[in-house]
Amino acid sequence: MLVFPAFITPTVSIIGMILPFIVLPVIVIVLVVWHVRKLNSIDGTLREILEILKNN
Repeated sequence: MLVFPAFITPTVSIIGMILPFIVLPVIVIVLVVWHVRKLNSIDGTLREILEILKNN
């Protein structure tokens, strides 16, 4: 039978409850920024290729 550890202090349990609400949005923001930068890089490369093809 699983017993909740009673030795955890209230501060640790509060931090454990609040931490996911802080960490998850940060992870989502980092992933969105990474994807946008990647898409901008791909877009820039495609524009360069189009410019080269138009000049030839």
